[in-house]
Amino acid sequence: MSLPVSKGTNHVKKALIIVNPVVGADATDALREELDNHFPGADIRYEIYETQPDVHVGDVVRAKARDGISFVVAAGGDGTVAGVIDGLVGSCVPLGIVPIGTGNILARELGIPLETGDAVALLAGAPRERRIDALRIRERVFVLGASMGISATIIDDTTRAEKNILGLAAYIGTGLWCAPACKAQRVAVTIDGQTRRFLAMDVAVLNCGLLSGTIYPKGADVRLDDGQLDVLVLRMKGLLDYPRYFFDLLLRRPTTPLASYFRAERKIVLRSRIPQNVQADGDIIGQTPVEIDVLPASVRVLVPDVSMGSSLAAPRSDRPTVSPSH
Repeated sequence: MSLPVSKGTNHVKKALIIVNPVVGADATDALREELDNHFPGADIRYEIYETQPDVHVGDVVRAKARDGISFVVAAGGDGTVAGVIDGLVGSCVPLGIVPIGTGNILARELGIPLETGDAVALLAGAPRERRIDALRIRERVFVLGASMGISATIIDDTTRAEKNILGLAAYIGTGLWCAPACKAQRVAVTIDGQTRRFLAMDVAVLNCGLLSGTIYPKGADVRLDDGQLDVLVLRMKGLLDYPRYFFDLLLRRPTTPLASYFRAERKIVLRSRIPQNVQADGDIIGQTPVEIDVLPASVRVLVPDVSMGSSLAAPRSDRPTVSPSH
């Protein structure tokens, strides 16, 4: 769908809107209405593309980016955003986000409005361009992070219907249900060429402070734009270790004997004695072993021209690559 060009306009922007149809017809109709309300006055023509299960959205975005698109908008949840980023990484075409998914973690982290009308108004106005880091796994690009262990199990076991009804609370319910059956596994974590071995319940590769703050004592230190990825190894051996770990989180203790923290500047490799599911940006993408490449400042995102009010706005405190808990 395209909008007419205003008379006397010398430069008209072209936007590709990627919509995930699982958000529902009502959300899609509301999006179209807001686009029609805001984009004509900003001299923006737009085309809507609805994602399809058998078509990789990154390929669609790459093809359209070569046709002179001014910016691409991901209208959906974090999975849709990841698919669009996969097609934009390393290019000069910026990403816009209209958060109409379950978690909308990246939008929250960047201070992007969660209401559809406000998010579209931001894109039609004068947003600021911000460069953020990403991670590449098996030729695909993600931005929030990845993990193996209990977190991947929770994501795999939570159904779309549960997420639609309960939102983020669906993951909590699934976690309480499956935690008793999860067992620590023998894993090898290689960071920038150095390998360490653990008996671990979970290994998380983190790029987002908002997301990591719920499981990581130093979650506020994780930034989208620091050129590095943080790695958290949860070394709980069984169910009885969880209350102790979360008690340490509640007290905001900087370290705990139940976790080890690292930073990666180039590459992370995760291996396990028994193949484990791996999730990235909320989707199961395969099993271990897996290699994760750090992609610094590789994505341009359109954000509010104000203080982010998130981890992007705050200076990162210095800390060693390996915490004393290791």
